[in-house]
Amino acid sequence: MLIEQVQASDCYFLRESILRPGQPKENWTFAADHDPRTTHLAIKQNEEIIGIVSLLPEKNEAVSQHPWRLRGMAVKHELRGRGVGKLLLVALLAKVNEGVWCTARKNVQDFYLKNGFEIFGDEFVMNDMPHVTMKTI
Repeated sequence: MLIEQVQASDCYFLRESILRPGQPKENWTFAADHDPRTTHLAIKQNEEIIGIVSLLPEKNEAVSQHPWRLRGMAVKHELRGRGVGKLLLVALLAKVNEGVWCTARKNVQDFYLKNGFEIFGDEFVMNDMPHVTMKTI
């Protein structure tokens, strides 16, 4: 498996099909997708993108020491639990020296907890799904 930096548009298929199926494009594209500071990573297997993650310069006043936001992390369903997400996360976090925050679906919060994140703030609903806000420790 090969991790490489890609364009935002390379992430759109998995963002829509896994994270926001059937939802409008504005729910799976981000304002900072084309910011020159933004990083999009993908893991490919046989030239097919099987996992993606993006790191955007986005502040959260609740965690001012964490100026980067992880967004749009997705791994093809049939490849989950094989370390693809961890590889992406490690590669992404290696690109910054400052803290990272994210909003995570409640059903995947344990992945982030196991990989150096902690929950802060209250649970909330976004796109009809329960979420938590998390940050690197």
